[in-house]
Amino acid sequence: MKTKNNVQKTVLRTAAVIASFVLISLTVTAQDFWRTVLAKSSFNEIAMAMAESSKRQKAPVPLTENNSDYYFYENENEKSKETENWMTKTSYFKSTEILKVEHENSLKIENWMFDEKLFDGSDETEEKLKLANWMTNDDIWNR
Repeated sequence: MKTKNNVQKTVLRTAAVIASFVLISLTVTAQDFWRTVLAKSSFNEIAMAMAESSKRQKAPVPLTENNSDYYFYENENEKSKETENWMTKTSYFKSTEILKVEHENSLKIENWMFDEKLFDGSDETEEKLKLANWMTNDDIWNR
């Protein structure tokens, strides 16, 4: 039984090593795989141009009168809008519903508004702010 387990382990390890060699050889040959696949397809020229253009360095083009940039700007002009007959017919629109105006009562000054006891700030619970030395230190703020 022990020998059978050892043989199985050895066979599995050997199979794993063979499979890894096969996979490594496939990945090495797969580097040119896409070139061969694309050579047989209609996208060959596009793919090759994209692959080669990314490898090339772009040379700066000297600026001359023939290749300088010229820009022309045009102001866009829209046609003026015209009012059509259907736009002015009141049967299409109920103007009373559109133009409802709400009326508010005007504000009045009341006696409680003058009572200073209601607006006393003595109920404040926060401490007053204090300046720390670093807040006014020129070395920190003039870096």
